[in-house]
Amino acid sequence: MSIKIKKILVPYDATPSSEKAVKKILPLIEKHDSKIIFLTCIHDKATFGFFKTKSDKREIEQEKKKMEQYHERLKKEAAKFGIPSSSKIIKSDLESRSIIEYARDQNVDLIVMSKSKMGTHAEKLYYNSTVDAVFNKTPCPLLYIP
Repeated sequence: MSIKIKKILVPYDATPSSEKAVKKILPLIEKHDSKIIFLTCIHDKATFGFFKTKSDKREIEQEKKKMEQYHERLKKEAAKFGIPSSSKIIKSDLESRSIIEYARDQNVDLIVMSKSKMGTHAEKLYYNSTVDAVFNKTPCPLLYIP
């Protein structure tokens, strides 16, 4: 009996470690009938805690535009391997929760992550990293790329 991995979620934050995760997974799934989804969580922060200023909103929009460019490049890289791909950019107050919810909602078969920047302050209180937080509540297998 073989396990079919149809949907692979790769959380991506443009850090060297998330680049490494992408570079490692693409050749591994090249000959399989899998689709890859690149997910970026943009931290939805408010300078004054309760409301967002115009500059907060502008920063989030700038970050989103920058990540859209990264996602286009990632999709082109996946296409070179013949791998169908899609991408999603979401605003998030807690990255690990957003990754877990997205994986569950999209019926993802595998999450591929590498440890990168620390998550939000709230995540640091309970876990060493976003990877640790996802690992503890993941709805599917998690492949960690060291």
